[in-house]
Amino acid sequence: MHARVSFEEIRKIAHLARLSFSEEEFARFFQDISDIIAHFEKLNELQLEGVSPTSHISWSDPPMNADEPVEWQGSDLVLQHAPHVEGRYFIVPKVVEKEEKLS
Repeated sequence: MHARVSFEEIRKIAHLARLSFSEEEFARFFQDISDIIAHFEKLNELQLEGVSPTSHISWSDPPMNADEPVEWQGSDLVLQHAPHVEGRYFIVPKVVEKEEKLS
């Protein structure tokens, strides 16, 4: 399986993510993404039948803390450092102007 990504697909994704690159940066970014995809293609070639999934690097059980709800006391501190606040909410600029289709 060769799931290649085109230069234009990466350019469109960068546009949707509101990323801007110089042509030199974009070429380097495109190469990095291509290398990452090639690495995953190589991983897909591994024969993993009979290998159980692993979710931790250690076989020991993680320490468990009591699951007790507590009220967080830091919201005032966080809000006082925000550039724009209304009541108990952050005010942020609108970043989505219109719905854009992916295809």
